[in-house]
Amino acid sequence: MHKPLFTVLAALLLGLAPAVPTALAKSPTQVLSDSTLATRTKAALADVNKTAAARLNVEVRKGKLQFGGFVETAFQKSEALRVGADMAGEGNVFDAIVVLEAGRSAGRTLDDTTIQAKLKTALARASLGEAIAINTEVRNGEVLLSGFVGTESAKSAAGRAAEGISGVRTVHNRIAVVP
Repeated sequence: MHKPLFTVLAALLLGLAPAVPTALAKSPTQVLSDSTLATRTKAALADVNKTAAARLNVEVRKGKLQFGGFVETAFQKSEALRVGADMAGEGNVFDAIVVLEAGRSAGRTLDDTTIQAKLKTALARASLGEAIAINTEVRNGEVLLSGFVGTESAKSAAGRAAEGISGVRTVHNRIAVVP
């Protein structure tokens, strides 16, 4: 009886917080619809795979759903995408999931934290207009950019900003363009 309540509360905390910045560019009805889809998707994902649910960002913009984050197995990725397709429909899911082995040293974690701070600063300075709607994650020197922007040029500029940071090995620019 308490599990559904916990799942919904966890989904609200984990699923809606990232959606707040993009809410400003939407109508009240669209915000409600997108927030509801994000919450329901996060809850459904938690029911299937709690580990993946805890690690993935769930973003929704104009009815388009995106999962972003690092997972450890291809199975976790496929399960998340299956849940997304069930919730939003097959053609409405953007895949921004990267499969990457877990485990990193304390030194690597510190390096990743430094890269993350530099990345957020670089995105803020890049005059993207929508940098606040871009999620960033760093693991083992690999940068993942996800979220939604309104133009291809904003997506490209974010990728260039990430590539210019020392210590970055790979940039996975999985930002979705949804005008």
